[in-house]
Amino acid sequence: MTTVMRNTNPTDASLIRREKDLVRIAAKDPTLYKGESLAALTVYSLFWIHQWQLRRTIEAVSVLNWRLFPDKFGMVGWPEYPDAFRTNRSLLQCQPKYRNWLTGAASTGFSLNERGLDVARELLSKLGPPSTTTGEAASLRSVDTVGPQSARPRSVEPQRELDRARKSRLFEKWQAQVMSERDLIHVHSLLGIFDHTPTKVRNKKMKDLERSAEDTDDAEMTAFLADVRAQFPEIFIAE
Repeated sequence: MTTVMRNTNPTDASLIRREKDLVRIAAKDPTLYKGESLAALTVYSLFWIHQWQLRRTIEAVSVLNWRLFPDKFGMVGWPEYPDAFRTNRSLLQCQPKYRNWLTGAASTGFSLNERGLDVARELLSKLGPPSTTTGEAASLRSVDTVGPQSARPRSVEPQRELDRARKSRLFEKWQAQVMSERDLIHVHSLLGIFDHTPTKVRNKKMKDLERSAEDTDDAEMTAFLADVRAQFPEIFIAE
């Protein structure tokens, strides 16, 4: 049975805050991973995407694979672009039917199981943590502190999620500048939550929307969500 991992990862969360920051990651020395399979390198990337609390999508894994291991995951003839096909094939090879290193799908995101974490730990000791092009290194106190990864739902298309939010009654009232404390029920509808929904889940749903707004550079939606947080702070604070 998979153990849910607490949201207290021993990493420098400020290094990578959103998917777009992945382009800041510097390439690893090819001599360090010579002989490693594409599947194993993908496990290493997936491990760090989880640690940074990003959505574990094919797109994110493809970009990080390409940034870390450009000679393995860059497109043939166009090495300045990631080869998503290679990453997708590697993720398939890691599934239970083959190497049994991870579970998941494109629609839900991917999670390493204990066997996959063993591979990640081995590569961590060999490659060390990722670093940025400016020399900042990700921190991880000990690979032994890392437990099994829990599945994390993803927004398949951030723009679609934002379009849905724009159709909400709360957004309409915000645009008309008539949003008030009486609109609590509309906040519940916006986030798809209920009175009994745990605070952790509420914050996650809000954070997913906020990240989608950031990823698409949607200033209007970012402002709207910031006002929602300010207007209804009790929704996001544990009792």
